[in-house]
Amino acid sequence: MDEKKRNDDALFEALNKAKKKKRRKRWLTALIIIGIIVIALMITVTVLRRKVDARVATDEDKVLSKEAAYGSISTRVSGSGNIEDVDTEIVTVPEGVEIDEVVVTANTKLREGDAIATLDLTSVLSTMAAVQDEIGELDKQLAEAKNDNVSSTLSAGVNGRLKKLYITPQADVAACMVENGALALISLDGKMAAEIENESMKSGDKVTVERAEGKQLEGTVEKNVNGIATVLVTDNGPELDEQVSILDADGKLLGRAGLTIHSLFRLTGFAGTVAYISARENQDVYPATTICTLTNTATGARYNSILKQRGEKEETLLELLTLYQRGALCAPFDGTVIRIDYDENSSSANTAAPAAAAQSDMSSYASAFGFSYSTASAGSTSAAKSSDEETDGIAVVKMAPDKSMKVSISVDENDILSLEKGQLAEVTIESVGKQAFTGLVTEVDRNAAAGASGTGAYAAEVTFAKEKGMLGGMTAEVVISIQGTDNVLIIPTDAVNKTAAGAFVYTEYDEETKQFGGITPIEVGISNDDDTEVRSGLEEGMTVYYTEKKEDLFFMMMGGPNGMNGRPNSRPGGSYPG
Repeated sequence: MDEKKRNDDALFEALNKAKKKKRRKRWLTALIIIGIIVIALMITVTVLRRKVDARVATDEDKVLSKEAAYGSISTRVSGSGNIEDVDTEIVTVPEGVEIDEVVVTANTKLREGDAIATLDLTSVLSTMAAVQDEIGELDKQLAEAKNDNVSSTLSAGVNGRLKKLYITPQADVAACMVENGALALISLDGKMAAEIENESMKSGDKVTVERAEGKQLEGTVEKNVNGIATVLVTDNGPELDEQVSILDADGKLLGRAGLTIHSLFRLTGFAGTVAYISARENQDVYPATTICTLTNTATGARYNSILKQRGEKEETLLELLTLYQRGALCAPFDGTVIRIDYDENSSSANTAAPAAAAQSDMSSYASAFGFSYSTASAGSTSAAKSSDEETDGIAVVKMAPDKSMKVSISVDENDILSLEKGQLAEVTIESVGKQAFTGLVTEVDRNAAAGASGTGAYAAEVTFAKEKGMLGGMTAEVVISIQGTDNVLIIPTDAVNKTAAGAFVYTEYDEETKQFGGITPIEVGISNDDDTEVRSGLEEGMTVYYTEKKEDLFFMMMGGPNGMNGRPNSRPGGSYPG
């Protein structure tokens, strides 16, 4: 029995050794196959590389030179983005109106007056009753606030000296405030101030302040901060913005400056017309001193606020009347439904109708408005609101008038200064066809957003006419033609080298050592594939040296314009300054 067990164990051990040997052999075979494949790929890559390099090898190391010369240059900016409709509007119904059914879908074409949604007319009448009650309450408040008039006199309100009057007889108070930021300026501490550059003056020093007509006044240095000395002089006489000279004890000129009010109080107002001015400049004033008398002061702020609220309620009431007469919410203009905003499963938006309007009162309200309590035929069309207006009420659909579309593109920092509103652009939308549509640059945003590469990314907006087949979200390719510049200094674009510090060119080349030299910083303007404008750093006739910058054709074939190290494989010879 033991002999049999030993034989079985030996057999199992031999089988395990055989299996392990087979597995090692399979792994070895797989590694050999992989190695052969890698070697074959490397050979193929090398052959392809040599073939591609052979196409450009004749000129790759050739050093070129060109003199800076005056000429004309033009360029263009290109980019892509998703198009969207212009002048869209959210079509709404007032809070409290219940919607039975939205009868349109996205992309539905509508004519002005076509039905968008059917309404519960009971809720429309109920909301009208509530709005009418609110108008009645506002009328009561208006009656109470009618006598809240603005005072017909304007007083100084403080102790001081009146240094500047902006108001004149018959001047509009509000217009004067907008133009000057105040109606008058009052000096509170009896001092005018002048600031001059002088590091030697210190607080407490006595100086002489000489006015324009030659009169001299005593002045004192209040402070000296970072070499800017503030000199104080009396406000009794010297005028605001008057140019004065600051002299030392020996009469030596220390500096000149305009006078400002040291401690300033601005007299303000917001309504009325100036009838009579009671004060004069340089006069001492007190809290009760009347500066001027006003007419046409109209009503106070509370009255105007209530009147504005009433106007809004009137508009809502007219909107409700139109909805009731039509029996539906209708399109305010010809256009297309961009999206459906109303969610029929959400009833929270329709619960705003006040409970005060009882259903039993609806017939009487309908009678008072001159129509029967039933669905009426379509009536007049309400005016469309501005696309940038904030909408109140329940949003039902978003519509576009189908007149124009826009696309926003990202613009490189080298091109943004070349863009201006009104420049022509070509817009191509592949989904629509190969036709190029004419567009116009309507916005240029020079506020940079950080780009992926860390450079500044700017934006421009191009607007164009909407044509058949164009839908929001489609991708558009945009080319903006930049007007050329004449009589500017130009060099080849290949000669321009850029670093984080700016741009530079090489103005020397040693044939023996094959080294570039004469690194010269330059300021560049507009550029294209061939030429670049030089705004400063070079003069006409100066020679720049460079090699032709070529994209690595092999790596373009392998999926990118750059080399394996992430940098372009062709650049001017020599080293970049670092």
